[in-house]
Amino acid sequence: MDIPVRTQHASLNLTPLVDMVFLLLMFFLLTTQFIEEDGIGVQLPTAASSMETEPDQVTVILTAPGEIYLEGQRLTKIELAPRLRELMGQDTTVMLRGDRAVQLQHAITVMEQAKLAGAEHIVVATEQEVPTP
Repeated sequence: MDIPVRTQHASLNLTPLVDMVFLLLMFFLLTTQFIEEDGIGVQLPTAASSMETEPDQVTVILTAPGEIYLEGQRLTKIELAPRLRELMGQDTTVMLRGDRAVQLQHAITVMEQAKLAGAEHIVVATEQEVPTP
């Protein structure tokens, strides 16, 4: 006597899993702050007393080898003061984004050029120091 054997194919519905992945992706995309950087690789020094920056500012970037960038353009020390004078307004703050490996003399030279251009306020950009447990 032949007994019919039924074979059942087990299937797994992946639709809820895909839905959850898309929801998580949307959550992280919407809650993440995107900060537009200029693309010049600088490792900022860390400080425990970091503060938010002012909106009206001109950013000067100083890389580890001592290269100076303003508005994405590479400048020499001599070109910096006249170019800053063009960009600065009445009460514009100059922010120095210097790599943590920059020699102090390079940073002082950039600050001196900013003062010669008429900057009243110069701030140094830092990253918030992460406390160790």
